[in-house]
Amino acid sequence: MKRIITFVLLTFAGIALFAQSDELAVWSEMFDNAKTLEEQLVYVKTVSDGNLSGAEDFYAKALDRLVLECPNIKTQAEWDAAESIARILTARLGEAKYAAAAGNLWQIVGYFQNPLIKSDALIALGQTGNKDLLPQVVQLLQDLNAQPQSDREMRERFERIAYGAIIGLEHFRDPSGYLPVFFASTGWYAERIKNQASISLPNIMDDPTEPLLEVLGSPGYVYDIKYLALRTSERSQSPDENKAKVAVSALTEGWKASTNDVHQRQVLSQMRKSALSMIRRYGTTDSAVYTQLDKSYSNQLVDMDEKLAAIQTLAALASEDSARLLSGYLRIIHQRRQAGTLTVNDEQLVRVIIPALGNVGAVGRSQARPVLLLVQQSPDWTNNVKNLAAEALRKIGN
Repeated sequence: MKRIITFVLLTFAGIALFAQSDELAVWSEMFDNAKTLEEQLVYVKTVSDGNLSGAEDFYAKALDRLVLECPNIKTQAEWDAAESIARILTARLGEAKYAAAAGNLWQIVGYFQNPLIKSDALIALGQTGNKDLLPQVVQLLQDLNAQPQSDREMRERFERIAYGAIIGLEHFRDPSGYLPVFFASTGWYAERIKNQASISLPNIMDDPTEPLLEVLGSPGYVYDIKYLALRTSERSQSPDENKAKVAVSALTEGWKASTNDVHQRQVLSQMRKSALSMIRRYGTTDSAVYTQLDKSYSNQLVDMDEKLAAIQTLAALASEDSARLLSGYLRIIHQRRQAGTLTVNDEQLVRVIIPALGNVGAVGRSQARPVLLLVQQSPDWTNNVKNLAAEALRKIGN
């Protein structure tokens, strides 16, 4: 190696005499005449370190040669030189977005055992934007996601490769890469890999509504994954109406499940509450949501926070269906008041339901007015509750 470096330095002094000549062409010719991988490395490194403009074709040619020679490498010294060449070429061709190099970059993934080389090549492949090999990168990450490793060395190896696949798919910005990266964000990997996947997701798709709805609607995924899909939608750049679609789907899924597992019941409860919050903010015209909202108020398993969230969501939707449900809830509480069976929770709920009916407005007048009048005129209620009813009547229009 020392002999080669000395030769290059002497040659460089001679080249300086030919200021008008094409420096890149000279290095390229020297590369073509190189006999060993060590010699090739010297010329590749010289061109790279010199940041010579227009060197992309040179790098592509060098990668062609490397791919051709890889099957014949025998010694560790040759592999060391080949790895150094590969790292330089993948970085440079990725930076140049050199689409024609995609096939060779995928070959590098297969030829080299070093996970850093594989990672570099996957990143460069994504940077080229050439999607001919995108399905292979997607499948690679899917396979890695499904292969949790307990052995530390293998775990670190697979994580490095997964990192390259995640960044590569981020550069591709293709919907087919979204779910593999999504599942990597909640997979067996170390936190730094999962965090990178979470960071990469919004760069793959601005509006991931369709793949997230696929996750929510599939019976094959656990509730933790479905809850993550909901939170991922909330963080995305999806339009409000699409976030609402995901929220309605999550609320529906949250009521399909039945489990005695304490953790899973907590996850379902959290998912429903998050979905209710999103529906309240973004609205929805999906009439099927009212069946689920009624469950979030009426089901015996829900806590007070979910009941209150359901009431607030009904008020925010401000529809005839909202008024119908809220009026029914108020009528039941009024009947309990008259029967002397009112609970502490009922006392709290009545003070939320009445203002919610007022917020529904004129659209709910026919549903809300009769029961509000019952409460306002009843001797069984305190003046405070009667005043709330009077204010709600004023809002919906007497």
